[in-house]
Amino acid sequence: MEQNWSARLRQGDEDALCEIIRQRTLPPEDLEELSADVFLRLWRSRDKLKDGADLSPYLAAIARNCMKNYFRTQGKQPPVRQSYEDLLLSDKSDLCGDAETTEAIACLIRALDKLEEPDRSLVIRFYFYGEKTSALAKACGLTDTAVRLRLHRSRGKLRKYMIERGFDHAE
Repeated sequence: MEQNWSARLRQGDEDALCEIIRQRTLPPEDLEELSADVFLRLWRSRDKLKDGADLSPYLAAIARNCMKNYFRTQGKQPPVRQSYEDLLLSDKSDLCGDAETTEAIACLIRALDKLEEPDRSLVIRFYFYGEKTSALAKACGLTDTAVRLRLHRSRGKLRKYMIERGFDHAE
């Protein structure tokens, strides 16, 4: 797991800032290629877009997946943006700015809390900490296929919970 960068930054630790920049900055040619990949994928999936829908979440998802693929091909783990514990302890309005997103984060946390173990831990470790399914399988005594199936079913449960409470990712 990643060190608590936010605490170090709040304390004015300039070395922490330098470490973050070194760890999270890609060479310019890679950044250009990733940017092109994002917009190419957007173009290729243009038929899935809804009229009048906000493009930002869709672009963010494409960019996230492009970054995951980049790190996977480089044999590296993607950096973890936000730990689950930091998300629980933080002032959610500092993370996202608007009230609707703040409420969506709170709703997602409630939804995660409704998942039973080991599904809850699998989701948190996979999505918040970027652990690979093979590592999760070993740690939980499951097969890789079982972990992927549990993640798939958990995503469905989380999606249903969020939609029942008025949060639709397509909006």
